[in-house]
Amino acid sequence: MLSQESLKQIDREIAKYPAEQKQSAVMAALAIAQTEKGWLSTGTIEDVASCLGMAPVAVYEVASFYNMYDLAPV
Repeated sequence: MLSQESLKQIDREIAKYPAEQKQSAVMAALAIAQTEKGWLSTGTIEDVASCLGMAPVAVYEVASFYNMYDLAPV
């Protein structure tokens, strides 16, 4: 579960986009989550997906495509 501070940061990123396009904040949300947790576990990806109203697999696709996201502890 993400901290309240991280959730607030994600909400600020979501606010930058129209309501129907909040999934556009997925990269920023993943970066915030990774900063808090150190890496992106399946549970963390599911938390981000829940915040953005996306399917977890769609968030995983973004996280696994870019090499700036760590899908295992470093």
